[in-house]
Amino acid sequence: METADSSSNKRDRLLTTPDNTPEKPLMEKKAKGTASDNDSNTSTDTILKAIESLGKRVDDRMDEVSKQIQQHSAMLASIAKSVQFNSEELQECKKKIKHLEKEMESIKKDNDDIKDRVLSQERYRRRWSLLLIGRKEKLNENVRQDIVKILGRIMPEMLQKMDDVVDVVHRMGKPMEGKHRHIIILFAKRHIRDDIWRRTKASSVCKEEGIRFAEHLTREDWQSRQALWPKIDQARKEGKTAGFRGPFGFIEGKRIRVETP
Repeated sequence: METADSSSNKRDRLLTTPDNTPEKPLMEKKAKGTASDNDSNTSTDTILKAIESLGKRVDDRMDEVSKQIQQHSAMLASIAKSVQFNSEELQECKKKIKHLEKEMESIKKDNDDIKDRVLSQERYRRRWSLLLIGRKEKLNENVRQDIVKILGRIMPEMLQKMDDVVDVVHRMGKPMEGKHRHIIILFAKRHIRDDIWRRTKASSVCKEEGIRFAEHLTREDWQSRQALWPKIDQARKEGKTAGFRGPFGFIEGKRIRVETP
């Protein structure tokens, strides 16, 4: 009896329960699920677009790098070609320099030989000359006539022929105020010149006139004698026979040389 009542009560409660139960929570869950799906789709699209954009930028950058590499490769090839060309030119220049060095050695040798020959010729030519030092210079002087008279007094036996023996007489260089220029005397005969040169060293005429004769030396010979003079002077003070022959100095018949440091 009690069982039957219980079952009847249950049926009554079911019958009295409303047919429409509220579905709001279920709808909210569905709405929330749809929004989440949309956000997920949007994020995926954004990521894909970002990846695509990044890929495109990487591709563009790779293209740019590739172009730069090509340009650099072309530049390096051009530089390598230039270096090779310059290297070949350098080798050619080295060969030419070696050839020119050999030519210069030959030219220098020939030049030194020519200088020696010219100097020898100049020395030989000046052996016909004497230098007169100390003769005062006068206005409108006849220097040749004056010298011929002086030489005639030094060598009286040649007085009548002295005009023929003396070839050229003239003063050296341009006139200089307050200075008397030296006189060069060129003789026609060498032995007459040498005889006069020996006599002038002890001639009273030279002392009376205040003049002296000297050899007509080249600059090179004069410089050589200047360098050797201290030794020659010291040897003479010691009573030794010392003197010069051309540019060379001799003491007791032995040739002396300039000592080099």
